Amino acid sequence: MTYGDAFEAAKQHAREQFPKESCGVIVDGVYVALENIAPDPLTHFEVNPAAYLKATTGKTVNCLVHSHPDGPFFPSALDMQTQIAMNVPWAIIAVDEDRVGEPVVWGDPLPPAPIIGREFMHGVHDCLSLIRDHFRLGRDELAKQDIAWPHDPIPFADCPRDDGWWETDKNLYSDNFEKWGFRVVSDPQPGDIFLCSVGRTPKLNHGGVLLNNSLICHHLPMRLSRREPAGLWGRQAKLWIRYHAA
Repeated sequence: MTYGDAFEAAKQHAREQFPKESCGVIVDGVYVALENIAPDPLTHFEVNPAAYLKATTGKTVNCLVHSHPDGPFFPSALDMQTQIAMNVPWAIIAVDEDRVGEPVVWGDPLPPAPIIGREFMHGVHDCLSLIRDHFRLGRDELAKQDIAWPHDPIPFADCPRDDGWWETDKNLYSDNFEKWGFRVVSDPQPGDIFLCSVGRTPKLNHGGVLLNNSLICHHLPMRLSRREPAGLWGRQAKLWIRYHAA
């Protein structure tokens, strides 16, 4: 997504509104600033529906933009939930007293980033994102990235999640993989997903995909997404799951 002038205007708006959250929308390639009417604009944003309709009616909505003052540059679970419901790309601009960050843009309406070499960003480019994008893209598109994959495209729903969900009562993978259409298997095959525990938690908080009998692909925090030998991660896997139709 390239809307350079629009994002520069959004960054300026974020700077002007700090320490409040700014919000606006890019329509037909132009940024339109909107008023944040949230009761607590320091930590949330809310747009007047009439103002949103006035800005967007009869136009193409390219992206909804809001800022995270002194906050993370990645989305919260609430951000993800609302983006999914709207089905348009969203962007976050992290801002503090000294700096304004570059917009982080995400959402399924956008084409997935290249599988290998992604920078980790929770909720945008993390282990679940990488798994979903293998299934979203499918065999033919992944072959263009020199990735051997057995499945045709099989999109399944994203799951809103806060960073550190594994330290709460949430259980991202265990609570959702059956809803996504997967079942537990004991004979791993290419195209299956492995789930394991990383760090000091018993929860299954990390996953990746088996590409063939010698390689997996996954994405850990503070690392680029990558292919690695399957042996090590196969031994760490606590669960293997497979799409029902596979």
